[in-house]
Parts: sequence; structure tokens; C-alpha cells
Amino acid sequence: MKNKLLIVLSLLSFQLSSQTIAEVRTVVQKFAADPDLKNASISFYALDLDSNKVIAGLGSDLSLVPASTMKLVTTATALEILGADKRFATTIKYSGEIDSTMGVLNGNIYIVGGGDPCLGSERFKKQYGDFINKWANEIIKLGIKQINGSVIGDASIFSEQMIPSTWIWGDLGNYYGAGPCGLTIYDNTCTIELQSGKKGDSTVVKCISPFIPNLELENDVKSMLTTKDESYIFGAPYQEYRIIKGGVPINEKAFLVSGSIPDPAYLTAFELDMELRSLGIKIANPATTVRKIKLETTGSQQPKRKTITTTWSPKLISIINLTNTYSINLYAEHLVNQIGVFKYGSGDTGSGTLATQNFWAANGLDSDGFYVNDGSGLSRFNGVTAKQLVGILQHMYKSKNKQLFINSLPVAGKSGTLINVGKGSAAAGKIHAKSGYMTRVRSYAGYVTTKNKKNVAFALIVNNFNCTPSQMKTKMEKIMIKLAEIEK
Repeated sequence: MKNKLLIVLSLLSFQLSSQTIAEVRTVVQKFAADPDLKNASISFYALDLDSNKVIAGLGSDLSLVPASTMKLVTTATALEILGADKRFATTIKYSGEIDSTMGVLNGNIYIVGGGDPCLGSERFKKQYGDFINKWANEIIKLGIKQINGSVIGDASIFSEQMIPSTWIWGDLGNYYGAGPCGLTIYDNTCTIELQSGKKGDSTVVKCISPFIPNLELENDVKSMLTTKDESYIFGAPYQEYRIIKGGVPINEKAFLVSGSIPDPAYLTAFELDMELRSLGIKIANPATTVRKIKLETTGSQQPKRKTITTTWSPKLISIINLTNTYSINLYAEHLVNQIGVFKYGSGDTGSGTLATQNFWAANGLDSDGFYVNDGSGLSRFNGVTAKQLVGILQHMYKSKNKQLFINSLPVAGKSGTLINVGKGSAAAGKIHAKSGYMTRVRSYAGYVTTKNKKNVAFALIVNNFNCTPSQMKTKMEKIMIKLAEIEK
């Protein structure tokens, strides 16, 4: 009798499991039939990582624009190739000779960037401290009182083409469109303080921080009946003339708008130059960069340099944690360039994306329809399938870096870009995933722990939906919640 009871209970348990998985599939089918998605493309895939069985799929081999879920690809690749403890150096050097009797450097001071994305970032303020002042004091310790040369920023570890070629013009001047520089500073972001008035009034630029020499800003921003920043900055890398258009809320005394810094390497050199001068050091020539010198001269050779001091970045895993949790485009683009440096000795988008594609193909990923054109997902030339994203998640689940990678992802209802997803539901605290969003694109990919602690990898990408982004989020959320509810 006891054995019969166990068999009945087992059958009931199996039936409940089957029904729950069937419910996931039903929710996906209803999702696909939604009138708001009649023009949309959908790619969905969910895999039980413990049994390697497919839970559900829809258009799983359809290659779509992933938006910021592309950061999953980039951070996973960087973690596997570069290692969690990798750090990036910024080195202060000098060329020429120091006349110790006169305290004169007959040469230049160089700030040699190592592709650190975090130098001077508010996110790592304690680590870096007043790094510009520290550099200046290390130079002074050498007995230098006068520099018969310049302070020169050297960003040549990365390509001078800071922006991936497939990014759109409208993104470039804004903070989220800041490109990776071999000598990045302050997240390559400046803050513009605007004062607004009544509806339709022009706004006034009160200040720009940090101070950017030679920057000319044409302000066409109006005061609008809005509660958010609806302004856009137009300008390319190295371009000192920029236009800001759109609108900001009315009657604001100090409304802050964030834009990209035109030339981070030059700004770094300028700030060290100003710091040295403020400490009484005489400098013969104004600050410049290796790039500018190359434009002004031909056939010039780089002189030998001696190291003064080195500033190290946080560990790679700390950078990845922020990249995934807060979806930081700049950090992701630095990582893809660093992958290019490591694999091919070339710090540019093309080398990094090629290395990324080759890495996953070598690790058994079906690369048909897998198109990587940047590290952050800002490019609309990217293409990836839900099955490919799950394949990468599955690889990372078996990797020695498994827990580090999972912990880098936002948690539903708890943290980062997923803080408002699944609150008060079975998904809260049970989903670690990356979200993606741009105009007409929404995506989610990550890991789900089901009700009785089975592990599922999933990816859901939708392009060209007809509803609002908020409505699309709610529709997609239902699928993620249903995955979390699986009892298996």
C-alpha cells in the first residue's frame, strides 16, 4: 500500500511539473499572439541547465538586435579571456634628461593610458583619490621645477577612432555614447548645468564640469512641460563645437545634463599641466596629446621614456560587476577593446569583436546569425539569437568563473536595471539577468532559480513592437515570472 501511494504521489508530481512547463509554453504562445506584437520579431529560448532539456522556445534561431544584453557576451568573453584579477595601468613617464643642479627636465611628461575605463570615476573615488595631485607630487619628488617641454597624453593603446563605426550620430555627444579611449578620465563624461524658465523659454548654461578647454557649446534647449531630461547633445570625438537641443523641465535652477568628453586624453594632460603650474612648476609648452603631435608633424619618432609612477585600475571583475548591474556602455566598449589588445595586439572595436566571435565559435557556439559590432549593444548592426545567448549562459554556468559571472548580473526586484522587475512575485530574488533597451528593442537574458531550486538559462528578445516600452516590459515580465514558478 505504501509503495502504491508513493507511485501515485510521483505521478501527481510529474503531472504538476508537466502542467507548469506547459503553462510556460502557453504564456509564450499568448505573448506571440499579442496584437501589439503583430509586426514584431521574437526570439525566446529557455533551457534546464541541470537536465539540459529545452523548456520552451519560439524563434530561438532568429537573429535579432539584442540592445544591452550584448553586454552579457562582452563581459563573459572578457572574464574568460582576461581573467577576473586583470588590472589596467596608467603610467606617468618622462622623456629626455633631468638637470638635477637646475631642477630642469629637458623633455616631456607623458601620461600613458592602459585602457583603464575607471580612472577618476565617481564610482571608484576612494581607490583613485586625488590622482592628478598624486601624479604632480611624484614628478616634483624627482626634483623637477621646470619642464622644457609639454605634458602629453598618450592614448595609443586604443585606436584613435573612439566610436564604433556603426553607432548613430544622435548618440555620440551624450554620456551613453561616450567612446572608449586609451586614456579615459571621469567616465569620459561631463555635466552641463542648465537653468530653465517658463514653458518655451530658452535655457541658460550655468557651468560645465569638468572644465573642458576650447569647448564651444551652442545651446538650443527649451523649457518644457516634462519631468525628465529630453535634451540631446550632438558632437563627434575630438570635435570642440557641440550643439545641445531638446528640452528640460521648467523652472529649474540647476538641471544637470550629461554629455561625452570630446578628447579625454587631452583633458587628462591639461589637468595635470594645470596642477603642476599651480604647484609652481614652469612648463614651456601647453598640454597636448600624441595624436595631436602626429597631426602636426610627420615622421616623428617617440623618444625613450622612463617611468615615474603607475596608477592601477580596479580588478576586472569589479568593472564587470558595474558594467552588467548598471549597463555602462563605456565600460563594455573598453572591455571589447582590451580583448582586441590581448588577442591581436590591437585596441579597436573590429579586433575585439572578431576575437569575441572567434572565442565563442571555438567553444562550440553555432555562430550562424551571430554578429558582434560593438561591446555594449548600442549598435543596431548587432545580431544574436536567443539560443546563442543561452549557449553563452550555459558555458558560463560550467566555467570556473560561474559564480563571479552570475553575481555580476542584476537581481530581479532587488538591484540594478532589474530592480523594478518581478517585485512581489516568484521572480523576485530568483532571477539574475541582463536587460536591454533601445527604441523598438527590449530584451532579457540570464538565469532563473525555479521554485524547487532547479536552474534555468533563458533569453527573450523582441524587436519592433507597437506598444510603449513600459507595456513591453510588463508583457515580457510575465514570461520571466512563469519561469520562476516552475516546480520541477
